[in-house]
Amino acid sequence: MALNLARLLILSSLLIVQFSCKRSKIQKSIAELPKSDISSIDSTSIESKLEDLIINESYFEYLKLKSKIDFQSDNLSQSFPANVHIKKDSVIWISVSVGIEAARCLITQDSIQFLDRINRKYYGLSIPELSEQFNFDFDFSLLQSLLIGNLPFDKKEGDRVILNSLYTSLFQQARNIKIENQIDNVNHKLNTILAEDLGGKSKLGISYSDFVEEISGDLVPHAIFAKIDVFRGEQVKTSTLDFKHTKFEFSDNELRFPYTIPKSYQKGVIVF
Repeated sequence: MALNLARLLILSSLLIVQFSCKRSKIQKSIAELPKSDISSIDSTSIESKLEDLIINESYFEYLKLKSKIDFQSDNLSQSFPANVHIKKDSVIWISVSVGIEAARCLITQDSIQFLDRINRKYYGLSIPELSEQFNFDFDFSLLQSLLIGNLPFDKKEGDRVILNSLYTSLFQQARNIKIENQIDNVNHKLNTILAEDLGGKSKLGISYSDFVEEISGDLVPHAIFAKIDVFRGEQVKTSTLDFKHTKFEFSDNELRFPYTIPKSYQKGVIVF
């Protein structure tokens, strides 16, 4: 149970994102990631200029989230509540409590650490080790962007923009990852990410919905759907996450990120 929760919490930190399309649509899209050539675009679509693309993003120093997370995989189904604190470009902190705190996770620029308070164990992975486990080139900036619904990577020269009737696609390649970002043509929010690791072949699909305007004026997604297909030789392991946010609070006031490994805890090993 505890090791499963460790896996879930690390997966959650990777896949905290929002659900904006119908689930059947995103499942199909993830299975058939867009090609990088213009011939893959619908005949009614047109190429547009990068400088004309408007994206409504959130800017903050600190962010506090409350969520219910539902996880599904080939051999596991589980739900749990989570509190999330973020310091921009620095730290992501996740706590799971059911009456008492059961687990805590800390993500920094170079590592992911986990405390299992029930079984008094701790776990740790570097970001490169995590990327190797999933055959997907993760980094902190990507994880942070997924959490807040902003672009995973900044726009840059060479990106391609395709205008469709309902959304605009921004095609990018960063490091070893090929991405299609779909931006709604009405509210200009990122609503879908389809990504593929060109080396490991693993695929990540993210979709955002239930957008709510906060007191700060930011339009943010309060519902989540994410799916990752991990390729290991001829085998594909699929996991999905559903999130329902009950709190999405931007702040300029400093948040706490407490994480200390008690001396009595033993080190554990996580293999996905």
